[in-house]
Amino acid sequence: MIVLAFDCATGPTSVALWRDGTLAGRADDARPQGQAESLVPLIGAVLQQAGIAPVAVDRIAVTLGPGSFTGVRIALAAARGLALAINRPVFGLSSLEVMAAALLPADRPTLVAVDAKRGEVYAQLFGADGKAMAGPLALPLDGIGTHLPAGPLRLAGSGATLVAERLARPDLTLVPDLLAPDAAVLAALVAEMSAVFGTPSPEPIYLRAPDAKLPASA
Repeated sequence: MIVLAFDCATGPTSVALWRDGTLAGRADDARPQGQAESLVPLIGAVLQQAGIAPVAVDRIAVTLGPGSFTGVRIALAAARGLALAINRPVFGLSSLEVMAAALLPADRPTLVAVDAKRGEVYAQLFGADGKAMAGPLALPLDGIGTHLPAGPLRLAGSGATLVAERLARPDLTLVPDLLAPDAAVLAALVAEMSAVFGTPSPEPIYLRAPDAKLPASA
């Protein structure tokens, strides 16, 4: 099983190739912008690093959001275009789900939170077993504590510090260095998924309307 996975939903760009249970190649661009210029060259570099042609890929994996509208659109467009070119299915997963899967087991629930700007975070709560306890939401930082369980809680993601500052609770634990989805984790997850979840054209996960608006018609 060869899975080509990529993510640029939350800013940085991450590309990985999973081949028969091992990571065969990866490339990253930590810049928060420039995904349109970096994603396709990174995909090409990873395929070259692994020594395979695009047609050898069995599955394409992509994060669907939530995150940057621009990053989500760029990744989905690349996934759909490549799927059409090589006639392979696309498997999409939530960016928050992929981040949660990268965490080690814990004795407490975890809130994965991505900075959504405008005083909000995209957030999802996962149990100590790693399973989602609720769906992803766009939550205002003001009053976010009303959406969270009492007791010890881990916080991960680019919005974790923002949440911790608002809550100021002694039972919070910050997970360092987990700020964006890892394409290698995404690839490993998709390699284990049932074929029924593949689709030629996955849909993005948008939790609020885009900031940019079309001009009103006269």
